Amino acid sequence: MDDDLGPWPWATLPGPDYHAESIYRLEQERIFARSWICVGRADEVAEPGAYLTLDVADEPLVILRGADDAVRAFANTCRHRGTRLLDGAGTVRAITCPYHAWTYGLDGQLRGSPNVHMEDGIDRDEIRLWSVPLEEFEGFLFVTLDHSAPPLRSQLEGDADSPLALARYAVGDLVVGAHREYEVAANWKVVVENYHECLHCPTVHPELVKIVPLYRSGEVEQDGQLLGNSMGEGLTSFTASGVSTLPPLPGLDETDIHTFYGVYLFPNLILNYHSEMVNAVAIHPAGPGATRIVSDFLFSREAVEAPGFDPSEFVDFRDLVAHQDWDVCERVQRGVRSRFYTAGIYPRQERWIAMFNRRYLAARDGARPAVP
Repeated sequence: MDDDLGPWPWATLPGPDYHAESIYRLEQERIFARSWICVGRADEVAEPGAYLTLDVADEPLVILRGADDAVRAFANTCRHRGTRLLDGAGTVRAITCPYHAWTYGLDGQLRGSPNVHMEDGIDRDEIRLWSVPLEEFEGFLFVTLDHSAPPLRSQLEGDADSPLALARYAVGDLVVGAHREYEVAANWKVVVENYHECLHCPTVHPELVKIVPLYRSGEVEQDGQLLGNSMGEGLTSFTASGVSTLPPLPGLDETDIHTFYGVYLFPNLILNYHSEMVNAVAIHPAGPGATRIVSDFLFSREAVEAPGFDPSEFVDFRDLVAHQDWDVCERVQRGVRSRFYTAGIYPRQERWIAMFNRRYLAARDGARPAVP
């Protein structure tokens, strides 16, 4: 891989790529509007009529489970005059526009238009909410604004980190046992780049390097080990003690129990595989210098439904590491705005960031990162 990138060190992205409004708009259109984007878990819309709303590439969407139990995605926009239909999350029997009360069924079909009839030129059978492609993988919901996009599996197979290699974790059978959200004052790429290197770990994460000794060397992947890192002697868990009282997930062998695996799905999903749970981190750009992070902790249903279930040892440790990361990410964001920061450098330990930059630039404008 190093040879493919050219001699190291490699150049970082230019400073303005992390804060310029024009770059943000470009990548929203060329990356987030054309890729499959993770928008949540199917469990979030578990019952018919359950919905959630969010923006993808600044496009307001509603994710909704229909009466037929199918989950669909629609533009969150009334076909009459463009009014935003729903906010937040909840349950509805039908979608009613808050402006003129045009009403749509859970399948998106127009069902009612008060005081406006066919003789007024409105054929309800011909009008429905604009549909957005949606696919499910391992309990995650993905959408794309590009109706010509290849199937989601094609994107997953093309990822350098493929969750297909970790199918034994059966993430689709897991349920959310804890949930955290963060607002980070940093560009989404700064967050992704932070995940792809551990040169910062000895300084920023003293608790973490006790759990994964490899991180003391600044590396993020062990030689000869696909996607994974061995944990310290006798350790099994990302907790303060390195162990936990919960049993391991079914289907894991002894190596898995003592290994942490990390996967990044371009552009917005990180999956952290642990012996007792999987931590899913969704990254949602909220502007050139802001990112919303949604972190779900997925456990077996048996563990969550057991009396006295308490995920705090996992959540507290991950929350500590997250806040340590967000602090340095926000410092990066403030620093890259300097007129002196035209570009930085990546040493060999940050080759995974250079690979991410290459994929990012290829998706954004077909370019490759420059070599100094």
